[in-house]
Amino acid sequence: MSNKSVAGAVSGAKERAVQIVENADRLPSLPSIVLKLMDVVNSSNSSAEDAARLIEKDPALTGKMIRLANSAFYGIPRSISSVSSAVVILGFNTIRSLVLSASVAKMFEGKHSLDMDRFWKHSIVTAMTAKIIVRHLMSVRMMDPESAFCAGILHDIGKLIFSQCMPEDYAGVCDYAKNNGISLVDAEETLLGINHAKMGKILADKWALPLDLEYALVHHHNPHAADQASYLVNIIHLSDIIAHKLGCNLFDGEVCIEESGLCRAELKIGNADFDKIVQNVENSIDKSQEFLSAVIKSQ
Repeated sequence: MSNKSVAGAVSGAKERAVQIVENADRLPSLPSIVLKLMDVVNSSNSSAEDAARLIEKDPALTGKMIRLANSAFYGIPRSISSVSSAVVILGFNTIRSLVLSASVAKMFEGKHSLDMDRFWKHSIVTAMTAKIIVRHLMSVRMMDPESAFCAGILHDIGKLIFSQCMPEDYAGVCDYAKNNGISLVDAEETLLGINHAKMGKILADKWALPLDLEYALVHHHNPHAADQASYLVNIIHLSDIIAHKLGCNLFDGEVCIEESGLCRAELKIGNADFDKIVQNVENSIDKSQEFLSAVIKSQ
């Protein structure tokens, strides 16, 4: 392809990316069940029965929840046969993560330029890693592990928008990153003029996600740009890098961004702790398939 042709292709891709941004109102909206469940989770007056009654209105979600609750992913030593039991045992925030994950997968099903199994495996392993880090740091700072898990699941959602709304262009972005040995973030900026983190902010605003989740989506590649929710942002930044380190990539040879120099210091994670976390994640990677099969692929 001539330089003129390349320039024309880049210009066209940038124009199509701008159109997505300008027509953000056409991007998918969160299903009503997710919005209602978030209200239930955030209300101090809600009970497990309130959440169960809501979920039971959706047979597909009910099936996913029961399958996941009984899978090796959570390792619960007894059989769970009802949604209400699952809510009580797993907790509100776990249920929120499950429902949000299933809903996002459903909303973005269809043609993609990305390998969706690899995309979701990376997202799930990032989420699992975030949860492990939070639990490891409980003595340093209290945080809900499921909020970190949810942020990990959603951190790359901007890639889904690119992959579905402009599949040929985004396939070109992936090829460009691979052929030039650069990260997808840099390739996106070069060819599209906007990266997946910025696209994630557009969706987070449309969905009115909690501020900490939005910041995790927007700043996970540059945690020191976050003026709020920096603890969670650093956790997702490090979790993303660990997932790449363990081979959970979107394509062979994918280049990962460099780890922020102050990330581990701010989280108070020393070398020994980091090694323990990585080993724990490595031992848990096989469980990601349980979540993928029960929640993502069983549409």
